[in-house]
Amino acid sequence: MSFRPPRTRPILSIFHNPACSKSRAALQVLTAHKDPPYQVDIIDYLQDPPTSDQLRQVSSYLGTVQGMLRPDAPKVGGIDQLVKLVKEDPSVLERPVVVDWDKGKAVLGRPTSAAVEQLVNDRLAKE
Repeated sequence: MSFRPPRTRPILSIFHNPACSKSRAALQVLTAHKDPPYQVDIIDYLQDPPTSDQLRQVSSYLGTVQGMLRPDAPKVGGIDQLVKLVKEDPSVLERPVVVDWDKGKAVLGRPTSAAVEQLVNDRLAKE
């Protein structure tokens, strides 16, 4: 007799700021479906900043370093500077960031939540 453990649902993480309307809109998109085929991991990045590994991974998914920062944030020369800057002041991180870890995709929910909607629709599509 063989046994296969049940497969867990994929995780979509949102680096979220509850005070931000764009972040709240992205969270609403993520939680709008009654029984989604994914789990939502809500990370209040001001209280629980992303780790160095998370920042590096998200940067590789997005294909940008500077684009992960708010427009008024200092310019950075690379991922190491971004990691240091976010560790010192997490509020410089652009928000929201939504990550599909299993598919290796990440999107920024600015200026609209259209990219978040596309990420959710990709996850909802039958594989």
